Amino acid sequence: MPTYHDYLWLQPYLDKQFAFGYCAAVIPGRSPVEVLSLLGAESSQSDLDMHSEAVGVAEVSEVELDLVEHAVAGGFGGVHVVAVAAIDGDNTLLIQLNGGSFAVTEALMRPLLPEHEVVAHYLGVNADSQFIWWLNGERVAHFELFGSGPVIGDARVVDLIWEVGGIGIDDDAQNEPGEHAVQGAFALAERITGLAATAELFEAGPFTVAVVPAEGRTLRVDRPAASMQNPPSRWRQVARRYKAAERIPLHGMISKERPSGGRPSAQLEFWFKPRSCIQLADDGGVLFLQNRQKQTWFRTDTVLERRSGGYSLDIHVTQLLQIHRAWPDSRFADLLPPDMAGRAVEINGRSAWEFEMPPDWAGLDSTVAFDAETGIPLRWKNKTCTHEISDLETGIDLDDHFFTGP
Repeated sequence: MPTYHDYLWLQPYLDKQFAFGYCAAVIPGRSPVEVLSLLGAESSQSDLDMHSEAVGVAEVSEVELDLVEHAVAGGFGGVHVVAVAAIDGDNTLLIQLNGGSFAVTEALMRPLLPEHEVVAHYLGVNADSQFIWWLNGERVAHFELFGSGPVIGDARVVDLIWEVGGIGIDDDAQNEPGEHAVQGAFALAERITGLAATAELFEAGPFTVAVVPAEGRTLRVDRPAASMQNPPSRWRQVARRYKAAERIPLHGMISKERPSGGRPSAQLEFWFKPRSCIQLADDGGVLFLQNRQKQTWFRTDTVLERRSGGYSLDIHVTQLLQIHRAWPDSRFADLLPPDMAGRAVEINGRSAWEFEMPPDWAGLDSTVAFDAETGIPLRWKNKTCTHEISDLETGIDLDDHFFTGP
């Protein structure tokens, strides 16, 4: 039978992804698709993408933050972002990071509760905590993870708490009671539901991250006509499309042109899949690979080898695709006045809006041209070089194995 010892592998997540708080729920008998549908995640009537994919909890944390910013920029107030994954068949683990308490808020969870069992737990950044067990819409029991309050409800839960350990009465604790409260909460959830959250799921499992409305709301918003109030050439709109484009799989050619007399110019074929999958190829075939776990392979003497350093690339595709990193101390959407209009240009057959950018981290002025349709940066030009994309394809379907070497 599981105890908190079976969840000690959670510690690195407590130190990183859970550091600003988390909540989680185990939902037997409902698939991730059904859970999101019941929570209203499919009711969006906007042109904004309210879903994204993530592999592993580390990526969930990043994608949740991106979707929050994306929803706010799109005019959606009063929403939440959650991630769901299948566990042991058509059952669901729901998780929210970065300080959320969705899973223990009964008003928000209510669509999932009738005629089902749901177990949820939560730890806030200030060590406030909860564990709740619902059955057929009613609370069976609830208590605080650190033992500062009584167990309210079914007295049998107290015996289970003692059996799994870690939750406020941890006999093995070397410091304060409850030092393994989160591990104990996951073990207790497994004891109640029979469903385990595994290390493999947390490390590399597939999650769907989605925006869901607050209680009594939908994801529909009313906006002024774009042609009158938000022309597509304005920085406000371009920056928003750029942010959304971070989640689009891409394929194309990328070139790096340098002034005459400098290093030779270069060109590579690239494939990019958010958030970190990259394949680069030249005339000799595959040159570089990076997968979701940010493991890398580099071609040396015609052979792809696993490398963690000791190689250099003439073109770093993320320098252009993630151009916001050139201004690390500023919010990208605030770099220019929101109503500043871009200059209409054409980049290799694609319409784009080009902007004069403020000095970047190196103090260089530059211009950046963003694809008018998607917001993808198509050209970045400063006095040292020009990065440019051609033959762009968007929304390509590539398996993660495509980005993993031998």
